[in-house]
Amino acid sequence: MRRYGIVWLTVFVGGWCCVHAQTATQILDQTTKVYAQIQSLRLEVNTEMTTVMGSSGNEMRSTQKTTQRALAMRPNYIRITARYDQLGMNSVEMGIFCDGKELYMQSPYFQQTLKQAAPKTLREVYTDENLQQAGYTLAGLDPIYLMVHGNWRKIAGQPRLVKRETLGNRTVYKLSVPIKPPLMFAGDTPAGTRASAYQILWIGVQDRLIWQSQVVMNVSEGRLQLMMRITERYTRQELNPRLQPTAFAYKPPQGYEIVSEFKAPDIAGVTNALKGQPAPEFALKDLQGKEVRLADCKGKIIVLNFFAHWCGPCRKEAPELEKGLWQAYKARDVVVLGVATWAHDNPTKRAEEFAREFKLTFPVLVDAENKVAEMYRVSGVPTTFIIDREGVVREFVVGADVAAIKRAITALLDAPQQP
Repeated sequence: MRRYGIVWLTVFVGGWCCVHAQTATQILDQTTKVYAQIQSLRLEVNTEMTTVMGSSGNEMRSTQKTTQRALAMRPNYIRITARYDQLGMNSVEMGIFCDGKELYMQSPYFQQTLKQAAPKTLREVYTDENLQQAGYTLAGLDPIYLMVHGNWRKIAGQPRLVKRETLGNRTVYKLSVPIKPPLMFAGDTPAGTRASAYQILWIGVQDRLIWQSQVVMNVSEGRLQLMMRITERYTRQELNPRLQPTAFAYKPPQGYEIVSEFKAPDIAGVTNALKGQPAPEFALKDLQGKEVRLADCKGKIIVLNFFAHWCGPCRKEAPELEKGLWQAYKARDVVVLGVATWAHDNPTKRAEEFAREFKLTFPVLVDAENKVAEMYRVSGVPTTFIIDREGVVREFVVGADVAAIKRAITALLDAPQQP
């Protein structure tokens, strides 16, 4: 009797260990199976994206928070919306919608909605290309991806079980898994660019659902380093809720145009209207807190450069503006005014850090409320206006092109002055 008891105990303990000593691969397989078998899904997600960019030991950090809601139902119904505060804009909403007959991808950047015939399956709807059209990035594994594709191995490598811990009132497995860098970092990237990504997943021990995710992407190009951390916390998750097709109906926001392909706004055309016109007058404070008016520079040729601290081309352009323009031309009555705009947070501090990093000695003004950028119809940074001695806009340059700015300055310097 005692011997049988020992045998039974051995079998029981061995079985218990088999059930609970899960490998990371087994856990992820079980999670995939849970999502792949459902017919409908409702999610609410709080997302925080932190970007750290720097070179030569200097770093700039920004954070953006987003609230997302998603509905998905087989065979091809989907509704995903994300609301956030975009720089220079009010709260905006991106979205991708499929009502079973039509697929809509809503872009706040263009204020347009792309309309296409609905694909037959969710797998054809929930693609990286479609999500990018609506302003999203498919980064790593998420509940909808596993529901739709049912195979984590397509975009992820061998997972590793980090530990078992508590998340809120839930016991979870913490897994680390290498993933393919998102489409935004693949393909048309400059030579010498290196990208890598991994994902941390917090998966419920009891329900095998993903309750938290953190994707970390690292990109390097020469000395410039970029790190993005996207943390998603699932505040609501319902499997197989009762959903009606009417829940997926789409109505475009007021002012949005339904198009068959996105049409980029005529940025140059809008800005071009300023050429030949008096430069809009403004007053902004510099980094020392002194108010500077555009009128203070009348009688000189003004290079008015709009930039953002997080903008890669702006960062490349800054040293050239300092040495190639300001230092080279200031003795000839040419003044460079930098206007720091579209800051994620702490506009003055970010402008100070930018000026210090690139050793800028020309005046840097802080457009904390983005009003001057709006006044000059700036739709992208860097944008530079060249203003003559009479205060008239003579040229503008969109993008980092110091050579074009120099040509415009030279033309004004060589032109005969009015008596």
